[in-house]
Amino acid sequence: MYVTLEPCPMCAGALIQSRIKKIYIGTMDEKTGACGSVLNLLKDYEFNHKIEIETGIRKEECEKILKEFFKKLRKIKKEEQMQK
Repeated sequence: MYVTLEPCPMCAGALIQSRIKKIYIGTMDEKTGACGSVLNLLKDYEFNHKIEIETGIRKEECEKILKEFFKKLRKIKKEEQMQK
């Protein structure tokens, strides 16, 4: 599985349950990441399934995608508030 941002604990649990073999992570989430930054549910615990992790895949491109998305979201919310 390829993801732009490191999965949160809930998503990491879903990955374990779905028995994904490998996850490719674009950029790490230093606040809520559960695949190596804050904690590592995929490696540090004795679950019945282990997932291989590769990080930094197209890191700069993934960071740019996320930054543009949230910048656009903030702009939309600001415009909505101004219309009220």
